[in-house]
Amino acid sequence: MRSGMGVASVNSVRYDLFPTTVMTFEHDASALNQAIADHFLNHPRYARADQAERSDSLNLMDIVDETKAFAHLQSMFERALGDYCRAVGWRGDFDLAMQMFPNVAPPRHYVPSHNHVAHVAAVYYVHTPAFDGKPIIDADADMTDYWRAEEGVLILHDPRFNASLNGGWQHFARVYPKPGLMIMFPAFLWHEVTPHFSNAARLSVAANFTLTPKDAAAYERRLDFSV
Repeated sequence: MRSGMGVASVNSVRYDLFPTTVMTFEHDASALNQAIADHFLNHPRYARADQAERSDSLNLMDIVDETKAFAHLQSMFERALGDYCRAVGWRGDFDLAMQMFPNVAPPRHYVPSHNHVAHVAAVYYVHTPAFDGKPIIDADADMTDYWRAEEGVLILHDPRFNASLNGGWQHFARVYPKPGLMIMFPAFLWHEVTPHFSNAARLSVAANFTLTPKDAAAYERRLDFSV
């Protein structure tokens, strides 16, 4: 078909070159969740008034040898990370740096928008408010609903907002957590957690993963440098 200017229609092809892959994993893990909850609710570390502010300075990897529940959770994270890497096309042998840190959120607690210093980030939910009839992820909400924040949800922001203040700011997704749910996403993805008002603490474990290829050629020269 030709237009009035004699220009033929062209074929258009879509290439989604740099997708933002988010994956969820659902686990039937009531015994594991109870063991992790018992640790969080009974250990004096989490009774401190500033425990929420200090949580990301802890690494639960340091106690996996003495706490069976966290050793099991570590293996769950590693299996999910393997699935995630295969899904995004990362293959090979890596040195993996991994951190697991606690989130013990009392009523009215929230987490402002942030991202993580890693390659991949994840959250595993131990105890959350109930969201009856909700999907795990809702990415179809209108921007006019953004400020109608439902309590205790994880909000994922469109990463294009970082590239341009006029790009993607109106796009977001809500994640409705539940016990046994794990979600994994690129660590650059900005996200936040809205306040919850249930009587019980909201419990989860976050994780960061940094992967360095074992066979990567050195492209920088390392020098001794002091300041």
